[in-house]
Amino acid sequence: MQERKNRALELFGDGYNCAQSVIGAYEDKLGKSTHVLMDMAMGFGAGMGKLQSTCGAVTGAFMVMSTLTNQRMPGAKERLESDIQAFARRFREQFGELNCKVLLGYDLNSEEQLQKAHEEMAFDNHCTRFIEYAIELLEDIMMKETGDRER
Repeated sequence: MQERKNRALELFGDGYNCAQSVIGAYEDKLGKSTHVLMDMAMGFGAGMGKLQSTCGAVTGAFMVMSTLTNQRMPGAKERLESDIQAFARRFREQFGELNCKVLLGYDLNSEEQLQKAHEEMAFDNHCTRFIEYAIELLEDIMMKETGDRER
């Protein structure tokens, strides 16, 4: 798990958004190149296209779960929905919210607040925690039973 966290934080430090960082940490399991994964998750940062809706670490985790689910298996959709709901519940329990704007505490569409968020290192202080916890939840919820999602 620590290796995945480190990879996700490395990606985040390289300028990728939260969704890209989470999904990129699972490149080895997803069977896609980093380039494809980064393109796929690019629009999910800052709460989906800077809408500051659902946190990118959360949507990135949902993409990992979805990609690793074998939809041809009986009950796969229901199991995925249940896992997503469990992830969301536990993330909310930990941080109180799924909404990027509330979690971060800044309106990223305001130049003044965006600058303040950078000055106060909000992304390093907050987003890194969301990314790390998303990896922890992914490992716990979907990887613990069988080691992979193809079930």
